[in-house]
Amino acid sequence: MKRLPAIALRKSIVTTALWLLTASMPIAAQTLVTTVTAGAYPVAIAVNPATNKIYVVNQNSNNMTVIDGATYNTNTVLTGNAPDAVAVNAATNKIYAANGNSNSVTVVNGTTNRTATVAVGDYPLAIAVNAVTNKIYVANYYSNSVTVIDGSTNKTTTVSVGSNPFAVAVNSATNEIYVADSGSNSVAIIDGANNSTTMVSVGAYPRAIAIDPYANKIYAVNYSSNDVSVIDGVTNLVTNVTVGTGPSAVAVNPASSQAYVTNSGSGTATIIDETTLATTTVIAGSSPNAIDVNVVTNKAYLTNNIWDGTVTLVNGTDDSTASISLGNATWPTAIAVNPLTNTVFVANTVGNSISVIAGAGADAVQFLPVTPCRVADTRQTNGPFGGPYLGGGTSRSFAVPQSSCDIPSTAIAYSLNVTVVPVQGHALEYLTIWPTGLPQPLISTLNSLDGRVKANAAIVPAGAGGAVSVYATDSTNVILDINGYFQLPASSTLQFYPLTPCRVVDTRNAPGELGGPYLQGAQERDFPVLSSTCQIPSNAQAYSMNITVVPVGGKPLGYLSVWPAGLNQPVVSALNNPTATIVANAAIVPAGTSGAIAVYADQDTQLVIDINGYFAAPASGGLSLYPAAPCRVIDTRSTGGAFSGQRNPPVNVAASGCNPPGTAQGYVFNATVIPAGSLGYLTLWADGGQQPIVSTLNAADGEVTSNMAIVGNQDGKTDAYAYGTTQLLMDISSYFAP
Repeated sequence: MKRLPAIALRKSIVTTALWLLTASMPIAAQTLVTTVTAGAYPVAIAVNPATNKIYVVNQNSNNMTVIDGATYNTNTVLTGNAPDAVAVNAATNKIYAANGNSNSVTVVNGTTNRTATVAVGDYPLAIAVNAVTNKIYVANYYSNSVTVIDGSTNKTTTVSVGSNPFAVAVNSATNEIYVADSGSNSVAIIDGANNSTTMVSVGAYPRAIAIDPYANKIYAVNYSSNDVSVIDGVTNLVTNVTVGTGPSAVAVNPASSQAYVTNSGSGTATIIDETTLATTTVIAGSSPNAIDVNVVTNKAYLTNNIWDGTVTLVNGTDDSTASISLGNATWPTAIAVNPLTNTVFVANTVGNSISVIAGAGADAVQFLPVTPCRVADTRQTNGPFGGPYLGGGTSRSFAVPQSSCDIPSTAIAYSLNVTVVPVQGHALEYLTIWPTGLPQPLISTLNSLDGRVKANAAIVPAGAGGAVSVYATDSTNVILDINGYFQLPASSTLQFYPLTPCRVVDTRNAPGELGGPYLQGAQERDFPVLSSTCQIPSNAQAYSMNITVVPVGGKPLGYLSVWPAGLNQPVVSALNNPTATIVANAAIVPAGTSGAIAVYADQDTQLVIDINGYFAAPASGGLSLYPAAPCRVIDTRSTGGAFSGQRNPPVNVAASGCNPPGTAQGYVFNATVIPAGSLGYLTLWADGGQQPIVSTLNAADGEVTSNMAIVGNQDGKTDAYAYGTTQLLMDISSYFAP
């Protein structure tokens, strides 16, 4: 049986001094959830966030353990001899295990667990996937080559690289592949289009590599020279950054522009600022080995290679650390995070088990309102925030801080209004928006099956470079407007104060300052919302509202805008109603002069405004936002079926697998209805309370309809009432808590 040189072995000596440093670290709030039995000597782990499946290769039992992330039940799939690495293509739901002693790769169908075997080079040690091109790259340690597998056909091509390739990583944005050649102290750069190679000299014994595709920077960890070679992906120029002793692994958080390096010889982790390349050193456990990062929560997790297993958490916000005990697990050597469920999986090599940790949540953030502003409009001229339109089946990222709306790079989440204008009025099955850098979640933000102009509000965490990504199944123009953002608490930030949902304005009522008559087309009207009966305090600086339009005389409505009274009307829209049906959309509206808001509609329309909370200076009872990766709470098409009237049982958010904590006092949902016919309205509210006299959305025309909803929480459940028969989908993107 072939073995790697001693320097490459996963095990390392534990020193008493470093163990004492680890033992003195504070205990984190996140805890061990469960321990799952794996095969013999698990050495590598990978996650498919799209299916919530976890794949662990077991070197000494020649198999793979497949873990269901929802139930923690397992299946076993046979591989080749001594599997040493594993990678997942979430787009095709295929899993690839590199078998070191049989010179092969086992290809696993993630749906059926059926396998195929592909011959590769001598001792495949590392593997990486380009999901965009569906190519798989296998580093063959002893044959000094990389095998390129076509994911569609399993046909292979061999590319010669330097000596003893030890690690491989893919930049799918540039279609370039980076191979750490440990024997030649170099990185081989493979052009994914033609397989040509370029060699770049780095430090001594490069053994790990990671890429920030958005900054186009590559980090090669040099074990023997105690540094990291940072490669500029455009020029291939190299800058060496000194780190700790025996650096062994690296991970990048593109959203925070930080790279994390584990220093196995010094019991530390080095944090590299991507912009300045300045470093910070934090104490980790003994001989830290593997590392992974949750982009949404800005937390890094690294394994401590000791007999009494622990994982060290590094908070990317303030570089503080905490130690997480793995109980009786021994020798944790591999780690992977599922960012969509905020769950961490640790392979315990000697213990033949997988530890499952509930990851630490995102840091609390608070709100800053802005005058509504247009971030992007693909109907306009070409550019980073203009056209062309989004082609069907494609995605595009928009770096919000780089727009003309003066949003700072410190923003951690955005309050947006997303509008689609389908090309030539063709159907749009769905559109999804999510933080750039995360895998595309299996959720939708809105639908336009009849090809109409439609809008929906969304609170979206900032991703890599402060960007958000948008995917559309069919060709459409996309418009993004912003009315505020969330950042770490500061002197001017605001907390959220929930209210029992209450009706503020209804122009269908008798004439009055908050009643009739209906809105006159092309005329601004101001509403003094503080004079309503909804008990809104005068210190409110922004309102969380649901705005509904009811057509007058069957007239279509091009758009309606809402903004702070006393300011000039901005070039934004809150909703559209081109088919003259009843349409609702959520909005966070900054308070204007005397707390009033201004509304403009381009055609006559009735207007209904409900409120569910407000933003004001931090005080007793105030809540902060905790961003999360978008996650599907319920889809009644597979759970419970269609309903009419009040749904029984309530939607159990806490038990959905999206893992909102018990401290949550409000959820941020995207609610979608698929009506069987006309649906008068849908109302969501906190279980345990009385049904309020408000609506969340309307689908009187029977079309698939979505709306954002901020819903209070008392017991982890949400009640739903439908005036009509409908299926219901609910996705969660964040929550409010003290």
